[in-house]
Amino acid sequence: MGEAVISLKGVQKSYGKHQVLYDVNLQIDKGDIYGLVGKNGAGKTTIFKIILGLSEYQEGELEIGGHKENLAAGRSKIGFLVGSNFFPYLSGRKNLEYYRVLRGIKDKSEVDRVLKIVGLDGVKSHYKNYSMGMRQRLGIANAIMGSPEILILDEPTNGLDPQGIADVRHLIQKLNEEYNMTIVVSSH
Repeated sequence: MGEAVISLKGVQKSYGKHQVLYDVNLQIDKGDIYGLVGKNGAGKTTIFKIILGLSEYQEGELEIGGHKENLAAGRSKIGFLVGSNFFPYLSGRKNLEYYRVLRGIKDKSEVDRVLKIVGLDGVKSHYKNYSMGMRQRLGIANAIMGSPEILILDEPTNGLDPQGIADVRHLIQKLNEEYNMTIVVSSH
């Protein structure tokens, strides 16, 4: 076993009387590409929301980047793609510029850097005209702004054709190997 960057021990989550997670134990080690695979409704997104602090859990322990008490410090090292919130009337570049400012990333060259990594540099069209593959790559570009140590991608290949799926898989490998990101990805 390596150095754990995310650890869940005995995590349980219910929505009312409906138990979604029961006794989840999970360890993601630094440098891994870790996959959560399961059918729709299996709890993959709920696990991500718990890790990101978007949902509370009733029982168990969560540790991120060595932090148990100050989870915000651990979460600050995470980039994520869970859904998409881009403005259709803006270009990909302008959307990312908006998020760069919102997140307090001072380096103005960061948008160019991430667009180049995901292969969208030079694309000028509005987001509403993007293909599904381009939309997913822009979401990943947003997730990697600021060079997070950990990247969480919730079903990044949903709705993609076979070439789009291959492109996203290649991008995930590249981010892991060239940028030393620990990556957690879900799929059904």
